[in-house]
Amino acid sequence: MKKFELYWKDLNIGSIVETNWDMRSSGDILFKFDYLTEPSENKHLADYIKFSIKYSLLLDEGVEEPDMYLAEEETKFLDLIIDTTDWYIINEKGEKKIILCPIFHEDDAVTWMTDPKYF
Repeated sequence: MKKFELYWKDLNIGSIVETNWDMRSSGDILFKFDYLTEPSENKHLADYIKFSIKYSLLLDEGVEEPDMYLAEEETKFLDLIIDTTDWYIINEKGEKKIILCPIFHEDDAVTWMTDPKYF
């Protein structure tokens, strides 16, 4: 199993262990901050993580287009979701890889994909 540190900008969000790999990787995350307490300096990111969990729950329930249900809320996070190089992982060798915005799930799970523009 591969291990990584997940970052958004300079903030270490948590340590992840890859448990599955296909087109996207997924694994378990041990958060470095408690996103449920919404510390002021990380409030926007904490709100995104909670939104992402809500989004993934809709996907798990078989909702075909969760974007339609969460469109208004999603617009608050466009700076985190669209065309950003602020998300990245660092592997055990210290190598940095830019990733697309990850999807967070219940039970401290996360799904991510390397940004194809930066292979």
